[in-house]
Order: sequence, then structure tokens, then C-alpha cells
Amino acid sequence: MAKSAGVQWFRSHLDPIVFGLTTLAVVFPVISIAVSQIFLGLAILGFLLDCLLNRRPILRFPPIKLPLLLFVGTTLVSWLVSPEPGIGLPPIYKFWLFAIILLVANYFSKRRVGLACQALFAAGLVAAGFALVQYLVPSLGSVDGRLTGFMGHWMTLSGGLMLVFLAMLAHLLFSAPERRPLWMLAVCFLGVTLLLTLTRSVWIASLACLLVAAWLRFPTLKTVLVSGAGILILAVCLPDSIQKRLASIWDPHHPSNAARLEIWRTGIQMVGANPWVGVGPQRVSEVFFDYHPDEGARQRGGFFWIHMHNNLLQFAAERGIPCALAWLWLILRMGRDHWLGFRRARLPSLEKSVHAGGFLSLLALFLAGLFEFNFGDSEVLMVFLFLVSAPYALGTTAGGAPGDPEPADAA
Repeated sequence: MAKSAGVQWFRSHLDPIVFGLTTLAVVFPVISIAVSQIFLGLAILGFLLDCLLNRRPILRFPPIKLPLLLFVGTTLVSWLVSPEPGIGLPPIYKFWLFAIILLVANYFSKRRVGLACQALFAAGLVAAGFALVQYLVPSLGSVDGRLTGFMGHWMTLSGGLMLVFLAMLAHLLFSAPERRPLWMLAVCFLGVTLLLTLTRSVWIASLACLLVAAWLRFPTLKTVLVSGAGILILAVCLPDSIQKRLASIWDPHHPSNAARLEIWRTGIQMVGANPWVGVGPQRVSEVFFDYHPDEGARQRGGFFWIHMHNNLLQFAAERGIPCALAWLWLILRMGRDHWLGFRRARLPSLEKSVHAGGFLSLLALFLAGLFEFNFGDSEVLMVFLFLVSAPYALGTTAGGAPGDPEPADAA
């Protein structure tokens, strides 16, 4: 009797359990990818049990099935015809992270999206706080003088914090949070931490998205003038180390700039030689010097040929032009959906801020991804998948029942 009651309780509470596990899974990437993926695995197990025990009548999925299936399918084709399929397994395994989309679509509601965003903001502030301590006490784990926070590399730290920063900025501008001055301080704190990471691609993407967000909130000439003046004042007042790093963006002879140009030229040669299926997943670094004439580049400072330092070029070189186009279609489709949702939502509201956060996350990942393969970074990808899936869940109630007819298709 007691056992039967316990099973019944478990069955009836699977919905909030899966929601809680999914929230932990999308919050923890900025602190620990291992812990995050443990929670995601448990959330998937809970989802399967829910389907088995409660026979969920409808599974909802955002209206991005076709571009997503094409992206996955072209990746699988590239892997199957690869000369070395054994080394190409990691990108195949990584597709399990896309379960986040399914979990958010089926277990999140407007209220739950708000709770998960608050938890993500808190985790981002903790990660930024530790990175700032690292700046003050470099012996606590900085690498080559660069902040890494809880991550193993500064690109991972800055990519994750960039997404949290923009989501929090959207919350500040487009909803009506209580204790607004505290939210402003939190956004500024994350912005300062991003500056201290010295990651130029993230600076470019964050600044562009900051200007877009300001224009969307205050579409006037005054916004342009104030933003321009603010950027100039900030650039003049920045510490010398940051100013030098900023100036290096425009220097074609800077080691990492020159290396990227060489790597991109080599990547274009790879695409030309293998336009349909690429060189194979995870094989860019294996065959790089078959297309690059200078073996001595291996020892050159700033020359990292492990990937293409560009999302589109990486997918085209590694998996073929059809895969790159499928990925671009996926990004553009989600961007269109979030833009239309943003335009429809009232101001201020949680809906508008979540749609803005999704749109800005897409824009930021794309812009930063012009200079880095950030879509291949699991920590960044997991946060990204949550932020771009959350807008599709706004029209559902707790338990995944349809609310408004807008956001997700029934499968």
C-alpha cells in the first residue's frame, strides 16, 4: 500500500521533477559542465519515465524540425563517409545536448521560464564573481594571464557569460523587474567581467547586441548619440591593457589575427576540395597541413589550427556546404521566430524580455562565431539552447499543455 502510494506520488510529480532537473542542467554550464550534464541525463531519464508511466498524449517541439533534422542528417552523412569515423564521434555524441529543446518545450511554462532565467542569472553572477576574484588573485587558476573562471579556457568563460549578460540585459530593459537598481548593478558587473576576459570576439558581439537592445528599447536618435558618446568615453577611460587589446582588433599583423586569416584561407581550400561532405567530423586538425603549405606554423605563437575559428566555415570544411547551410537556416529560422514574438509581446513583460533574450543570444553567438567556433563549445551550447528554446515555451502551461497557440508544434 505504502509502496503503491509512493509510486503514485512519483508518477504525479514527474513533471516538476523533470522541470527542476532541466533547470539545473541549463544553469550549471557556467559553473561545471560535468554537473550540468549529469542533471541533463537525469532529466532525459525522467522524461522517458514520464512518457512510459503517464503516457503523455502530446509531445511539443518548436517549429524548427526541418532545419534541425537537415543539420543532424548532413552531419551523420559526413561522419558515415569519413575516412576516419572513429575520431568523428564527439560531434555525434554532442547531439544529445539538443534534448534541451524538447525538454524546455514540454516542461516549461511562462512562469517556469522566468524561474529558470532567474536561476541562470544567479549562476552567471557566481561565475563572474569567481572570475573577478581570479583577476585579483591570478594564482587561483588564470591561464596565461587570462581569466577562465570555473572553466578550462577563457573563450568558454566569456562565451557563457556573454549569453547570461545579454539575457539579463533583456530582462532589465523589456520586463519590469523589482529593485531595478540592483539589476542594473548586476548587468554592469557582468559587463565589467566580460571586459576583463580580454576576449575580442565576445567584446564585438556583446557591444553590437548592447546597441541593438538599446535601439529596440529606445528607437530614437538620442539613443544613437548617447550610445556613441558612452562608447567613446568608455574607450578613453579603459585601462591600458584593455585599450591595447582593443587596438589589436584592427592590426592585421597581430599574431592571432594573421593566424586566423591563414586558417580561413586554408579552410576555403578544404571546402573547395570537399564541398559536399567536408573532410569529416573532427578531421580539420588532422588534414590541416595537407592544405596549408607551412609546416613551421605549428610552432608559431597564436596559431591554433584545431578548428576554423568560424562557425560557418567550420561546418562547411568539416561536414560540407549543405551542413553549413542547414545550420544557417536553423539560426535564421529561430531568429525570425523570436523577432516576430518580440514584436507581438507587450512592453514591459516577461514575454518580451524572453523573446529579446533569445534574439540577442542568436545574434551574439553568430557574431562572435565569425571569429571562433563557439557552437562547438558544450558549455556555451547548453546555455544557448535554453535561451533560444525558452521563447517557444511561453505559450504553454505547467505540464506542457498548450496555452497560446503560437510557440511550438505538436508532434
